[in-house]
Amino acid sequence: MRAAAEIPGVTASEGAESVRVPARVPSLELVEGPDSFQVNLGNVATEARALLDATHRLHGVDVTLDLPDDAAVARVSRRRAGQVMLLLLAHAADHAGGQGVRFVVEPPDDFGDEGPRFAVRTPDARLSGRELNTALLSPVLAGPRHRQLARARELAEAMGGELVASCDERSGLCITVSLPSTGLSSW
Repeated sequence: MRAAAEIPGVTASEGAESVRVPARVPSLELVEGPDSFQVNLGNVATEARALLDATHRLHGVDVTLDLPDDAAVARVSRRRAGQVMLLLLAHAADHAGGQGVRFVVEPPDDFGDEGPRFAVRTPDARLSGRELNTALLSPVLAGPRHRQLARARELAEAMGGELVASCDERSGLCITVSLPSTGLSSW
């Protein structure tokens, strides 16, 4: 047991009680463990939705996952792919307007020419072309409402992927992330 005066950042006054401090505080490295670089995007999407649902970040918005029967394997960082999905789902929940959000995962093509993709479709979200371009340029330029889009774009590009957004009156906002091909060419 150490006195409060011995703990950095804590001052003790006269008659202060002693403070119990755990002998060792675990670091984040021990909690997270090693990163995986071959992931099933369907599993990552399921985990992202479960995390946002558990933290009540979805605000009661129904998120429908449209996952392929076969695994949609991508050779990217599991953590980064999860971060991109969390950012896009949180943004979609904020702009859903009470309507549902659809999250679609597509596997790579059989020839390895096109990599896996995932898309977030928010039918009720409306952004002007100018607002959409500004939101995707930089987190600094994007307002607080669309900062998640700019960060998701940066992370997708850091994985070697591409984030493309479109918005129209009929289908609402659609954000698609295309990841690098797995190189499984059968030729």
